[in-house]
Amino acid sequence: MERRGRGSGQRRNNRSGRDRRDGQNGNDGPRAGGQQQRQRHQRQQDQDEQQQYEQQGQRQQQSSILPQTSTPALTEAVPKDTPRFADMVGVHPALVQALTEDLKFDHMMPVQAATLHELLPPKRSDCLVQAKTGTGKTIAFLLPAIQTLLTQTHRSGRGAGGGISLLVISPTRELAMQIAKEAEGLLQRLRQYRVCIAIGGTNKDREEKQILAGCDILIATPGRLIDHMSNDYIRDAFSNLDTLVLDEADRLLDMGFMPALRDIVRALPDKASTNRQGMLFSATIAAHVEQVAGLVLSKGYQFISTIPAGEANTHERVPQHLVKVPTFAAVAPAMVGAIREEAASLGPDAFKAIVFAPTAALADFYGDVLTNIPGLPPASVLHSRISQNRRTKITNDYRDAKSGVLIATDVIARGMDFPGVTTVFQVGIPADKESYIHRLGRTARAGADGRGIFVVAEAEDFFPRWTLKEISFEPRNADLSSAAQVYSIAEQRIDDGQKAKIYQAWLGYYKNWMKNLKWDKEQLVAEGNIFARDALASPETPPIQKSTIGKMGLRGTRGLVVVPDAPKARHGRGGGGGGGGEGRSIGSGGRGGGGGGGGGGRRGGRF
Repeated sequence: MERRGRGSGQRRNNRSGRDRRDGQNGNDGPRAGGQQQRQRHQRQQDQDEQQQYEQQGQRQQQSSILPQTSTPALTEAVPKDTPRFADMVGVHPALVQALTEDLKFDHMMPVQAATLHELLPPKRSDCLVQAKTGTGKTIAFLLPAIQTLLTQTHRSGRGAGGGISLLVISPTRELAMQIAKEAEGLLQRLRQYRVCIAIGGTNKDREEKQILAGCDILIATPGRLIDHMSNDYIRDAFSNLDTLVLDEADRLLDMGFMPALRDIVRALPDKASTNRQGMLFSATIAAHVEQVAGLVLSKGYQFISTIPAGEANTHERVPQHLVKVPTFAAVAPAMVGAIREEAASLGPDAFKAIVFAPTAALADFYGDVLTNIPGLPPASVLHSRISQNRRTKITNDYRDAKSGVLIATDVIARGMDFPGVTTVFQVGIPADKESYIHRLGRTARAGADGRGIFVVAEAEDFFPRWTLKEISFEPRNADLSSAAQVYSIAEQRIDDGQKAKIYQAWLGYYKNWMKNLKWDKEQLVAEGNIFARDALASPETPPIQKSTIGKMGLRGTRGLVVVPDAPKARHGRGGGGGGGGEGRSIGSGGRGGGGGGGGGGRRGGRF
């Protein structure tokens, strides 16, 4: 493990805010005796509070306001040579008992052993921690932050519900809900403290009421948090913020949230005038991660890496097969053939796969194909256009399943742990090399075996050949025997409106790759029209509204069928826009239209 100071100046030598008032600058000098006395008094208060809790049974019990979501298992084995949670000093007895008696944790995971002494009071160091998902990192930041919450509520007298003490920013809704459930698990003996979530796809007004009713810990995605921060009352709730955590910091930045993060930090109380602790957890450390570290952490922050030097990444140790087909229309049949082969090889009860698609509309298309071909494993679809409640159910069902297929977009590529995934299929090229690697990382976890299968059209060969040139793919013949079935499903099961969405999404996605594909706009449209005809069974080119073509940058391109924009409704409420993407910064306009829901929910819950 690696630990070193970062930034300029000595770390936290000249503390401000509550630290200065409370004498947390160390045990040297004439104030040491007073601090030791305060620590003894704090321990006695903690013990008294725990005894009161035990006498009262379930004090201030309240039902969880969070959706029911299962907590994923660790993907690494728990070591036996690390410190034990039961031996921790200075941690509230209720937290220790929740860890050891309720959650059945004994020894710490390596990331916890490496970080807790730096993150817990009284040190409360600002830290950038490099750690992979599934290694216990959530407890590594929740435990210190909750201990700080308990310490500060005692000292300030503000009590539970006195304002948000911990803010955790997560890149995805699913990860945010997982973090919230783990926080509730730690607080199950301290029910007076409330955990709230602020995520897209849920009722914003209900979230607002819950936050203003008394929220101690808030887990949020950036776009929804930006929405809430326009409310002055909610901004005031952050006046006592003790801890700010960015989880999956590299993914937050990869998703374009840096402007939103800047706006969020500007809206919070000035770090220089408070004693707010900052934590960044990231699987990779690149220049843009260090940039956001400068935004959230103090100078001289600690860097702790829990990834052993030279440890092989998933893409360096997992067998990977490459299936190439001559046309884009052959991609779906090749996917079906590869899934059949894998299911037959492993056995239907042991085959658990994730199929990654480039867009939500293509994920829906592949879901329609897989659910309508007899003899294939049960399948479900997951992407951002599906309602949050449905996404939660699909996620939980697949996590608990022993077998089955989940067709998804990059919404689950990182931060989500599904036990027992035997195979990852990537159908079509991903957004970049990092996406390919993180998708593949959903298999072969916790020492288990796994494999990856990459299905591409001939035109996409540049990606495995050059972008992934360090990976030794094993060529695999394409089984296209299902081509007639796939065409029949597209012809009979997918309506014209859905075909238009798939076609439009295909054009939008591959427009980003025109330079690599060596296409101009007319060739892009020509290839898209062939895809619509041969893959979607659409004899006529699907129409696209005039304004949409303009937004896509394809105005005036030959081969498109342009139709006038639909008239805006004069009365009543519109029919929704399919969810859209979250706004990236304050004043960005919140959520965009998104282009329709695209189905998918009807295939949920089949595991």
